[in-house]
Amino acid sequence: MIGVMIRTLAVAGLLVLGSSVVASPPASADEPTGPSQSTFGAALAYSLAHPGVVPAGTNDFDCVPVPEHPEPVVLVHGFLENSYANWAGLAPALKTEGYCVFALDYGAAPGEPFKAREPIPDAAGELATFVDTVLAETGAERVSIVGHSKGGAVPRWYVRFLGGADRTSRIVGLAPANYPSLGPPSVAQDAVLAALNAGSDTVEGVSYTVVATRYDQVIIPYTASFLTGPGAQNILLQDVCPANTADHVSIPYDPVAEQLVLAALDPSADRPIVC
Repeated sequence: MIGVMIRTLAVAGLLVLGSSVVASPPASADEPTGPSQSTFGAALAYSLAHPGVVPAGTNDFDCVPVPEHPEPVVLVHGFLENSYANWAGLAPALKTEGYCVFALDYGAAPGEPFKAREPIPDAAGELATFVDTVLAETGAERVSIVGHSKGGAVPRWYVRFLGGADRTSRIVGLAPANYPSLGPPSVAQDAVLAALNAGSDTVEGVSYTVVATRYDQVIIPYTASFLTGPGAQNILLQDVCPANTADHVSIPYDPVAEQLVLAALDPSADRPIVC
């Protein structure tokens, strides 16, 4: 039932900007953490029962980046999601790999589970503040950002319009909302994406990786996730593993997508992808 509910909410309004809402305060190290999860439905259910929970392994502001992974990873959830529902699988995996991992909750009041309801530019402002805190606390020069759905477009606004290009090395988008689709975008959302993509949809000095799925039921066609500018790599899950059936909601928990994220964050590792 939880899975059906969130899918309905996503299809009904993933790309709608909505009105400005009360922003969540910056994350702190004493936030309650939840267990690792293997599905979005289980993670969402846990977040509803435990308001304010964050994924295991995240938001440790005492974390010191190691030489192998000098850039902290910032995770940006999608529309009507929250950091735990979105990243309770990937975040612990990144931590196990040795990354300092931070998960942003944005676009709703504290304790409200269905977040990211504010316009993309406002969300990017919250992300900018969060990244500044991460860099100041960890001593790192730049971050890598992984975003899902609307959370894939938010960091792009940050690097293009809010000075984030000097603080961001790479953006990895899982089924990101990069171009208008046949889903239900509003006119205002189209205008935001038009501004974001004008001239070039990438920013010099930042690398971009998009992981999309043929079975995306929200970004229609799935190619609306793909970028065309310099520094962009577009990956279709089914080109890597033809039998993969991940959809828009499940892609953050898909094992192949996880491997592709790890490969994008550390291209020098030359990781083989196992279907």
